Amino acid sequence: MSIRDLLILNLTLQVFDGLFSYQVFSLEAAEANPLVSAAIFTWGVIYGLLYKKILACTLLFLVFAFRHSLPLLTRRGLIVTASVYAYVAVVCLWEIII
Repeated sequence: MSIRDLLILNLTLQVFDGLFSYQVFSLEAAEANPLVSAAIFTWGVIYGLLYKKILACTLLFLVFAFRHSLPLLTRRGLIVTASVYAYVAVVCLWEIII
């Protein structure tokens, strides 16, 4: 899998996480991250989630920007972030099902 493919996977997971979070917040769930929680409280659910996702995607693009100078570190960083988001998504889906 190329570094570009890893970036696309991470961005796709960000979209899934944003949609999933929106569905959970519509059921009156609370955000655990205090920064995001404050953004949601101040700007509402949609803009608070957009803040969270835009920040996460910006950081992913920052990691991706190092692909020429630090290709191994970039690959590992994108693999770790994709793995963490995929694991959290599976756990969240599991919690909903059970």
